[in-house]
Amino acid sequence: MSVAIVTDSTSDIDPARAQRLGVDVVPLFVIFGERSFKDYIELTRVQFYEMLERESVLPITSQPTAAMFEEVFKEHVSAGRDIVCVVISQALSGTINAASSAAARFPDAHIEVVDSQTVAGGLGLQVEQAVRLSARGASADEIAETLRQDWEPQRLFAMAPDLSHLERMGRIGKAKAILGTLLRIVPVLRLHGGVVEVEAQVRTFKRAVEVMIEAALSLVKDYASTRLLIMHTNAQALAERVEADLQLQLREPVRSLEILEAGPVIAAHAGRGAVGIFVLEDRVP
Repeated sequence: MSVAIVTDSTSDIDPARAQRLGVDVVPLFVIFGERSFKDYIELTRVQFYEMLERESVLPITSQPTAAMFEEVFKEHVSAGRDIVCVVISQALSGTINAASSAAARFPDAHIEVVDSQTVAGGLGLQVEQAVRLSARGASADEIAETLRQDWEPQRLFAMAPDLSHLERMGRIGKAKAILGTLLRIVPVLRLHGGVVEVEAQVRTFKRAVEVMIEAALSLVKDYASTRLLIMHTNAQALAERVEADLQLQLREPVRSLEILEAGPVIAAHAGRGAVGIFVLEDRVP
């Protein structure tokens, strides 16, 4: 790979997949009380849900340190490689500040730090795009510019049965979370440009799934270049039902349609049982 690709663990690229892709993943932290765990490295998905069941305190998350990015960058700089580091939206985390601080410590190196303006599967899709471009010989500047062009067409539509996690993490307002719980309103959320907004509010979980699928499919214009990624938090059966419904409603085959389970950091924010659909139209064949 001519240009090294670096990301953070909210991309939900686990260690085995990172090795296959040839990317470096800098972990965020999941914190239960006084104990802190590196996402995916010191805390697996299974271990996270076990702790969620038995611990009296709910988890919080924390960004990586600049030193963690610096350690990864140093290896590539020493080898003479340019670097593209694509990370979680700045609107959702301060991770980009740590990456930028680390990059500044190598003034003679070419390091592009890119705000993905998304998270989870959407960030993972951008990382895959960067890997493909690097393999084709694209420069760091070319890769970074392509990723920035991916911002506008990418969307996430998602729903969560338990709004308390999103409220506690500041992703939706406390009043909206309480009202939704009392009135049994299920919001369908939209992530665009790094900002979480309400796409629709419906009265049943089933209808929320339908609205989420409708919203995702409304964005599919060029089927051959569209990637659909279904993310879930410990809800494999629900994700498979969503996949089946998508398959039935697609008029043509899309470039890819996959299911991916989110890791501990994302699950700490969304709670158990959430599901979402990322939509990305590739600008590069």
